[in-house]
Amino acid sequence: MKKICLLVLMSIVLSACASRDKVKKPTAAERARELAQIKTQLAIQYMSTKQYRQAVDAIDEALKVNGKSTDAWLIRAQIWQFLKEPAKAEDSFQHALSLNSGSPEINNNYGWFICDVKQNPNAAIPYFDKALADPTYPTPEVAQLNKGICSQRMGQYQLAKSYFERALAANPNFIPVKKEMARTSLESGNANEAHNYFAQYLSQIDNPSADDLLLGWKIERSLGNSQAAYEYEAQLRTNFPYSDELGKISTGQY
Repeated sequence: MKKICLLVLMSIVLSACASRDKVKKPTAAERARELAQIKTQLAIQYMSTKQYRQAVDAIDEALKVNGKSTDAWLIRAQIWQFLKEPAKAEDSFQHALSLNSGSPEINNNYGWFICDVKQNPNAAIPYFDKALADPTYPTPEVAQLNKGICSQRMGQYQLAKSYFERALAANPNFIPVKKEMARTSLESGNANEAHNYFAQYLSQIDNPSADDLLLGWKIERSLGNSQAAYEYEAQLRTNFPYSDELGKISTGQY
């Protein structure tokens, strides 16, 4: 029985070895793509932990290995956008688009860059439309939200609301939409509606950002609720004492 077991074990091992021998070894190009993807993921992790220098180094290493990685170029664009280096972000977006002009992710992110950083919301809309034209785009609610925000910045409030409604139709649990609906309602002169949307938004988040608190302050000020507005300001002073949002209140910009 021991001899039989040994023979069986040997046959299994030999079979496994033979199977491994048959496995095709990755080509140099495949290894480069895999390494670039690993470096790109590493860059994302560095950004999430605010290790910005390491993020830049990792994404540059990814592109050195595989300069045709659209994922790496897109992440590089987002890193430089976050670090307020628009020229480097623009260069990265252009590289990504030259490699895959039809990518919904690239088009959506570049559209937001044009709208928010270059402050040209009208020029951004076609890029969101291109992203939304792809039926395989997994997060159309993001492009609809961005489209709504940019429309709101152009004073097209009803159009913005229609895009926000489309975002919620695509994903009813997409929380940021409620905040932007509140902002749009406030900008269009309906503070009560803004208050209702903002309350829905706050009920679904744990830690309001500085921008959240400033929006809440503006809504309460518009409604004449000075005590509620003061409470938002107090939270800004406690949690974000050096923020631009608090600075705008303190200097009377609102």
